[in-house]
Amino acid sequence: SGTEANNLAIMGLAKASRGRRKIIVSQIEHLSVKFPAERLQEHGFKLVEIPVDEEGFIDLDHLADQVDDNTLMVSIAAVNHEIGVIQDLRAIAEVVKDKSPEAIIHTDACDALGRIPLDLEHAGIDMASFSGHKIFAPKGVGALYVREGVKLEPILHGQLSSQRLWPGAENIPAIAGFTRALEIFGKNFDEYRSRMRRLRDMLIDGIFERVDDVVLNGPRGDRRAPDNVNMSFLYCEGEALTVELSLRGVYVSSGSACTSRTLEPSHVLLAIRRPYEVAHGSILMKVSPMHDEKDIEYVLEQMPEAVKRLRAISPKVVM
Repeated sequence: SGTEANNLAIMGLAKASRGRRKIIVSQIEHLSVKFPAERLQEHGFKLVEIPVDEEGFIDLDHLADQVDDNTLMVSIAAVNHEIGVIQDLRAIAEVVKDKSPEAIIHTDACDALGRIPLDLEHAGIDMASFSGHKIFAPKGVGALYVREGVKLEPILHGQLSSQRLWPGAENIPAIAGFTRALEIFGKNFDEYRSRMRRLRDMLIDGIFERVDDVVLNGPRGDRRAPDNVNMSFLYCEGEALTVELSLRGVYVSSGSACTSRTLEPSHVLLAIRRPYEVAHGSILMKVSPMHDEKDIEYVLEQMPEAVKRLRAISPKVVM
């Protein structure tokens, strides 16, 4: 999975390191990047989190100030899993390599796969994580790209398999499904991307036209992943709106789908300086190549009614 790939990249590189002890991530990384990096502090590593602006873009000047000869790894997601911001990986790599040519650059590319063009070599990326379910392959299958020459140590140990870094029996059906999904998305990439972008903008614009007191989290246009719509509905709890919409046949996530079992506000939204009450009112919606205009029209019919009902029974908070 993508989580396993991120853990292998971070923990495996740290185990193989014989000198450098600094790990740099952004404040909005996926928890499968943040948690392993935080855990390594218990083993003498230093963790630095780079701030982002109100749209989620990395502060490159701050990054340049933090990279030094002790930097082992810099891990920045190509596309953020919550707010869809697309980082400039090449610019990030240039900053890092200029200050520390031996530092390893990792990107969590799970939400970039099938959404944006990826040329890892051109961007200067040393490792990249991918997850199959993001392109409708079976859940639980993923991949880690490792540039030749990058040294990793296994973080799991067991019987030998075809992969030195990942022991145990391979899940052949899942791997085959992932391969087929990659073929389909690769063949139809331009069509799928154009369709998702059109539906995304239709959904965002339609909500703004029909619902008051709404905030878009993340950038607009080409700097946003074509499938991502993350919006905060003021005077509504995101969890309540998720349930209300599900009763109407519309399925969304409240805040981050990856922390849906907690009621804590998203660390990503807090990092882009959303107040707690705004972060709590966020929902994440994803369009896909399988959706069409009728699907978006149905959501736009249901959303105003759902928000109206919840606001009628919720005390308004003064912002």
